[in-house]
Amino acid sequence: MNRKQYRKRKKLRKRKMKRLMIAYLLRAIVMLILIIMLILMVCGCLYIYEKFTKKDEKANKYTDIYTDRNAGSAAVPVTATVKSAPGFCVVVDAGHGGSDGGTVSGKAVEKEINLSVALKLKAILEKNNIEVILTRSSDENISLADRTSVANASNADFFISLHCNYYEKDARIAGMECYYNNSNATESKGYAESIISAVSLSEDIETRYAKTEGYYVLRNTQMPAVLVEMGFLSNDSESQKLLDDDYQESLAQRIAEGISNEIKRGENL
Repeated sequence: MNRKQYRKRKKLRKRKMKRLMIAYLLRAIVMLILIIMLILMVCGCLYIYEKFTKKDEKANKYTDIYTDRNAGSAAVPVTATVKSAPGFCVVVDAGHGGSDGGTVSGKAVEKEINLSVALKLKAILEKNNIEVILTRSSDENISLADRTSVANASNADFFISLHCNYYEKDARIAGMECYYNNSNATESKGYAESIISAVSLSEDIETRYAKTEGYYVLRNTQMPAVLVEMGFLSNDSESQKLLDDDYQESLAQRIAEGISNEIKRGENL
């Protein structure tokens, strides 16, 4: 074999090795693409599964608040089978929640204050042997329609929605207000006035008045209903009070007294 033939064969071997390397590289790239596609498909399936699973869990968590899941396939309100001794049930609605924070003023976040007072009010009413159902017991967003559905489905005797007020035009305005639907809602008016009266007896809680307003939760509940604006977050002094745990406890205690007083008045009629 002469030198020329040797060089020619050497070049052929190099070309063959180069083509082989390119072929293996292409195979590797194709395999890598397939693996990436497979991983993406698996991740996509897991994401979809997790999304729908969490949605179902959230729905179950919500219905657990006011349904008896051990009563068979159909969800039945707890109040349909369990009643406190006097047979009186109150739905306490902590306004806003989740992505809906309500009014925010500095450190004061309305949804947090509403829930904190609602939990305190629940504990006080239950000590008075009154059954309580919460529309929400944690930081979650619940529609107005669902809030009223909770009350209507449970055959509650009274509905109270807790909120905080705000008036940007005059930061001096302060005091608790209580709303009922209209002048024909005489029972709701009785509760609103009784709550204002009980709270006004407190030395450190300022009150304004009971008045009518056609809020959704007042128009669509099938029992006496009020919406309480516990104070103005636009008023710096009242905003700081509403953040105080002892003030919230006092507020819840007075509201509970107003509810209990009206229950007793109704029983005596």
